[in-house]
Amino acid sequence: MNLPRLYAISDEEIVPNEELLEKVEEVLVAGVKLFQVRFKKTPHEEQYRLGKKLRELTRAHDALFIFNDSPEVARSVQADGVHLGANDPRVSFARRLLGQKAIIGVSCYDRIDRVVKWGPQEISHLGMATPYPSPTKPKVNPDIEEFTNLVSHARVPAYAIGGVTLERVGEMLKAGCYGVAVVSAVFAAEDPARAVLEFSEEIKKYAP
Repeated sequence: MNLPRLYAISDEEIVPNEELLEKVEEVLVAGVKLFQVRFKKTPHEEQYRLGKKLRELTRAHDALFIFNDSPEVARSVQADGVHLGANDPRVSFARRLLGQKAIIGVSCYDRIDRVVKWGPQEISHLGMATPYPSPTKPKVNPDIEEFTNLVSHARVPAYAIGGVTLERVGEMLKAGCYGVAVVSAVFAAEDPARAVLEFSEEIKKYAP
């Protein structure tokens, strides 16, 4: 599967749940084809309710839908896959539950052991901690040389995540990233749809 290079991720701190569906539809209309919802504080029942609605929206716009952390909820809302962090359910469990065609992403942070561990038989893509500070979560920030070295060891498509702005897209793709994952740069933008279009055009300069 050829994954889209622009990866949009919502976050409760950026997009309150009562605004989520409207904001997501706005970026889908603008052309987002890979979307992940991130819930950290939302009750399970609310995650399921919103997840079902998001599944309907993403299908209507022919976009892939990834659920964060929970393979169980991902399966229950018929998401296309799940993204897992260090403390989330194991990849092997997610693969058994969701099937061979599911998209499974893994956060690698700045850890080379996690980067080299995963290949295309197990997962679909990696999330790589950028050299930039993130407004949505605390993280270690490798310098650009360390980051480039980490990406060079990836055996699956690597997405830069954390503090990615329009001006930083080129640096991330030149470092070897397949694409960029954006949270606040899209969802906290004054005009999210315009931000999507600008990111898409910038990506095309380096990854036509």
